[in-house]
Amino acid sequence: MKKLTAETGMGSSTHPVRALVMSEPPSIDANEITDKGYINQRAVLERRAALVEELHAHRPAPEIIVAIE
Repeated sequence: MKKLTAETGMGSSTHPVRALVMSEPPSIDANEITDKGYINQRAVLERRAALVEELHAHRPAPEIIVAIE
């Protein structure tokens, strides 16, 4: 992680620094997956807005995986 950070600069959008393993996979019925099998980002972001807020919180919840700086 340190090498990647040094190469890209901290705060870069080229690598994730927080992650969350969802208990429910993307849903076809909720239009989160397209007919071709791609993730519909807009639908996922709208349906899972609370999870997105948790990822971006100043103090992330314990279930959020945070990269070590």
